[in-house]
Amino acid sequence: MELRNINTFLHVAELHSFSRAARELDYSQSAVSSQIAQLEAELGVPLFDRVGKTVRLTDAGQTFQHYARILLTTAQQARMALQPAPEARGTLRVAIADSLLRALMPGLLKQFHALCPLVEVSFRAANTQEMQDLLSANRADLAYTLDHPVTDPAYVVALDEPEPCCFLAPAGHPLAGRQGLALADLAGQEFLLTERGMSYRDALEQLLAARQLTLHPYIEMGDAALLCRLVEQGMGLTFLPRYMVDASLAGGAVPLDVEDCHIEMRRQLFYHKDKWVTPQMEIFLRLARER
Repeated sequence: MELRNINTFLHVAELHSFSRAARELDYSQSAVSSQIAQLEAELGVPLFDRVGKTVRLTDAGQTFQHYARILLTTAQQARMALQPAPEARGTLRVAIADSLLRALMPGLLKQFHALCPLVEVSFRAANTQEMQDLLSANRADLAYTLDHPVTDPAYVVALDEPEPCCFLAPAGHPLAGRQGLALADLAGQEFLLTERGMSYRDALEQLLAARQLTLHPYIEMGDAALLCRLVEQGMGLTFLPRYMVDASLAGGAVPLDVEDCHIEMRRQLFYHKDKWVTPQMEIFLRLARER
């Protein structure tokens, strides 16, 4: 069973297309078809259903996909074990929460580039489910999320840190500096919030609903750093992860002390359990743990 054929199988399975797999692998379409035919002959089962232009895994193909990933990963690890530690080169693909990208990546990337000048890094903003889909399809190497804990055994969690969230007000706001505030004290204030669907926004909405309270933001956006700047300009209150607040503030806004609101998310960096951990992945993981 040739590793080349297994690699081609995985590309077809992930792309649902012989022609797209051929373009990505720089093969002719006939070469891809021949490799899949050889693999099916060796295994004695069809791996794909081909109906018109639609390509889907058969039940046998779905079963083999899991083992194919393990086979390729094991082969890569065996090669690496027999060679000197390589200089990190190539690519690193990271699916990441937008707020983490803006708040934590500038400093980390400076360190990473100094250690891995030959690595091209690409980021893709995504929610946690999209991250898991990207990892499972080998479209990302690492995922860095702010959400409820990821507990799926298909993923290796390399970093897991609690991240508290807080309300933020302009420095001159009447509520700034007051101790022992309650959620009810905020209900009538003007708010600027992240979009619904953000993990911490949803957690806040659930807490408010439990208290029969609502907030009515007059601005919603995905850019948490811009929200911080608007709050500093006196445009209203917001609710964000504390690390985002600390990274963005220039002195024009202050966190509020709200006694009955204690929302904490998890900052997690993880990868697929079948993924071969490249040198650049190892370095990125180490730098993230050290921050």
